[in-house]
Amino acid sequence: MLVLERVKMSIQGAEQRKFVRVYLLAGVATSPQFFNTGCETVGKLCEQSGWRSTVEVLFPYGDNTRGVISQVSRAAGDLSKRFTLFQHGGRHAANSIRKSYVGEPLILIGHSGGGAAAYQAIRILHKEQKLGDFRIVQLGSPKVPICPDFRNRVYYAYVVDEQGRRKDPVAKLGTWGGWSAGRFMLPRWDRYKYAPGHIEELRLLGGHADYFRHGHPYVDKNQVSNLDKTLGRVWKWLQLSLFCRSG
Repeated sequence: MLVLERVKMSIQGAEQRKFVRVYLLAGVATSPQFFNTGCETVGKLCEQSGWRSTVEVLFPYGDNTRGVISQVSRAAGDLSKRFTLFQHGGRHAANSIRKSYVGEPLILIGHSGGGAAAYQAIRILHKEQKLGDFRIVQLGSPKVPICPDFRNRVYYAYVVDEQGRRKDPVAKLGTWGGWSAGRFMLPRWDRYKYAPGHIEELRLLGGHADYFRHGHPYVDKNQVSNLDKTLGRVWKWLQLSLFCRSG
């Protein structure tokens, strides 16, 4: 009886653990193996946080076997503030998510153009009223104007060197700016009007392509890899923003 009771309690405990669905979205011309270790690490972080999880990788623009010019053109369409037919990456991601998503907490982690596609996918699913709680992580992504209702659910990070200088040219693309009423009601340009709610610098080795690197030469003198630094900061925000709030 004691053994059966313990098994029953174990099953009940597993059922009570919250389930989260995580997608890693790649940018333009990304290798199919780019997120392999990242997927494993995200799964372990979910486990450590007490969450059951499914972690999948999406290539909104195709992988590095497709033409780069075509992919860049499609990624540019995802930088728009307005809904357009040219948001190919966002629509591709939304279509993939729809296949298995049933309203559980959703985390989209996008690198480069994948961060723009992640945001547009959320907009599409939200418009269709198919979203539960969600968070978006944009790493080295071009700037996409964020809806004010979503801004506190978006984390944005970019690479800097030891002197704090930006090392990621892609993160300089796009804009969060918009016009606001200034002094005497005169219009003024606000460069952060549509910015994400949380913006962070990451001191990593390398540049735009290296947020998820985990081997030499992307390991610092303390034996901490770029991948561990990146996901460590991301997970700290997620735990404060999503896990604690939903727990």
